[in-house]
Amino acid sequence: MRRPLELPPELRSTHFSTSTAAVHGVGAWRLRVGSIEHPFYGVNTLAGTDEPGQPDRPGDVVRQLCDAYLVRMLPGQWFSHDTGAALVGIPLPPNLPTGSVHVSVRAPRTPPRAAGVAGHRISADVRVGLARDKYPTCSPVDLWCQLSTRVGRSDLVAAGDFLVGSRNREPVAYLAELVNASERFGGKRGAVNRAWALERIRFGADSAPETLLRLRLVEAGLPEPDVQPPVAVADGNLVLHPDLLLPDARVTFEYEGDGHRVDRRQWQLDIDREELFRRAGYEVVRVTAQHLFGRRQEFDDRLQRLGLLLAKGARSGLRRGD
Repeated sequence: MRRPLELPPELRSTHFSTSTAAVHGVGAWRLRVGSIEHPFYGVNTLAGTDEPGQPDRPGDVVRQLCDAYLVRMLPGQWFSHDTGAALVGIPLPPNLPTGSVHVSVRAPRTPPRAAGVAGHRISADVRVGLARDKYPTCSPVDLWCQLSTRVGRSDLVAAGDFLVGSRNREPVAYLAELVNASERFGGKRGAVNRAWALERIRFGADSAPETLLRLRLVEAGLPEPDVQPPVAVADGNLVLHPDLLLPDARVTFEYEGDGHRVDRRQWQLDIDREELFRRAGYEVVRVTAQHLFGRRQEFDDRLQRLGLLLAKGARSGLRRGD
């Protein structure tokens, strides 16, 4: 069996185009053998040369694809939709496919058409800059508008909550900017979803599941809970911020992600935190992904047992003790 020729140093640690390979004397046969991958037409990369980390995470996969696509990206093209959102850190639902990169151009230009590429022609007045000082991407508020055609309404609210920030995260954009961007998109696809989401975006959520839990509680028939409000505990000597609070019912909701389960220190902090809330007279409802996304009826039944909901089928929330 013919042994592949060693690649020149210029091609060993980066993505490179087929034309660049030809300049360095590497022909088409060499590009079809060995550990060379072809993420896009005319783009080559050596397997295993991506930056170390956790390549199985969706954000890493997207960045690797974008690094490869930069080799063939033309002036006037930029990353958009799901791809742009992932680049700037906007949370996306886990079931959203990540196998293609979304690339846009301004109308009337022709969008790119190639395997692994979802091309878009944008007629709205979008603003384009660099994400991570490297990737041409439209602005976060324009990405949010584009997501209105790609994700469900609740996930669109979660994306908006991420953008407007929280106590622990500086805002990427303000709600007024999202409103203005939505107006620039006018009646284009997703307008109804954008209008629905804009009414429900709130400052304060630290994660997408916290947003989805808030929306789920309202859907179940409860009053809208406060997001990360200050709550005095320990006889007023300490202030904690529950994920969500029903102040009249004195019930807090805490979303427990996997980090709360596997991090021993976090697990101990959660126990102490729950005890402080209970001593201050608050009921604490701890919620996991299984409660939120899986056993929905069981979760509703739990709310009923706490006296927060009427019987099955009712839409009005009750205060504990009413």
